[in-house]
Amino acid sequence: AVVSTQSTGGSSITRLALQFSTSEPRVPCTLVGCETKDQLMENLKVINEGLTQEETILISTVREKFFADSHHSWEGVGEEKFWTKVKNEMEKATSVYWKMQNATA
Repeated sequence: AVVSTQSTGGSSITRLALQFSTSEPRVPCTLVGCETKDQLMENLKVINEGLTQEETILISTVREKFFADSHHSWEGVGEEKFWTKVKNEMEKATSVYWKMQNATA
């Protein structure tokens, strides 16, 4: 799956998930499967180098919008509604990112 962004044409959900699982203290172990050497190299790159600035902003926005309440439950939230909200919030976040980039240029 790919999360659409303006600059790169997409951020791999795999990159985002791998970064989350390896940096989240509540996740004690992360098991990763790779089908190809390229996938392995990309996974190692995320672990060793981290995410791009855009991906970091994206994760922060998703955490803020959807996980700020530590008692949040997905019970009763439809999957389609969830993904629509995620998409809308990510579009807002990338818009803010590009405004910041243009202001510093």
